[in-house]
Amino acid sequence: MAHLLRFRTRLLGRLLGSLLLAGGCLLAAPAPGQTAWLDAVVAEVDGSVITASDVSLARALSLFGLQPSVEPIRSDDIARIVDAWLMVREAARLRLEIAPDEEAAAWRGAAAHLGGEAALTRWLKDSGIDEAWARRAVTWDLLRRRFVEVRFRAFAFISEDQVSEELGRGDHGGAARDRVRAALVQAAVDRELSAWLQDLLSRSRIWRQSVPPEGLPVPFS
Repeated sequence: MAHLLRFRTRLLGRLLGSLLLAGGCLLAAPAPGQTAWLDAVVAEVDGSVITASDVSLARALSLFGLQPSVEPIRSDDIARIVDAWLMVREAARLRLEIAPDEEAAAWRGAAAHLGGEAALTRWLKDSGIDEAWARRAVTWDLLRRRFVEVRFRAFAFISEDQVSEELGRGDHGGAARDRVRAALVQAAVDRELSAWLQDLLSRSRIWRQSVPPEGLPVPFS
């Protein structure tokens, strides 16, 4: 398993569990003017695979809590993608949907990280990345966030007494109370989400690539 290498596969197939792991080593056959690269399987969750290209794409577009980086892939990067996979899978189970205008706005936001939609289109072409794959990844990041809103944030109740206790003595205005309330809500969401993920991780079949101290190579940046 640790030596499995696979040609870049589309994220949709992986998230829906329709792809199977394949042994051996495959080299991408790029279109003219594009660069060939190897893609390594970095995790498997209940039979679906996550590859290094998933991490690179998520970094480039600031998806799933990752930020742009050309540094080698670390264990934390893989863990974030695994967590995101579990949340997107649950969002699909709950039949959560994203409106077309939300998808369009999210795509523009992702493109802004690379200098606009024209720059993103050029980058995808130069990197040999299917635009449909990238668009789906952006949509799944929206689904991940929608799941957190519906499943956790909607049920995070913070009382006025809790806000007052956190603020302490003194005359605190509405803006200060709002900031504290938002921080307390976020802490509650993070706490409940973490517990949910830990429980689900313990009940799932998960394999992660062993990451050496120097990290794993990125297939593109």
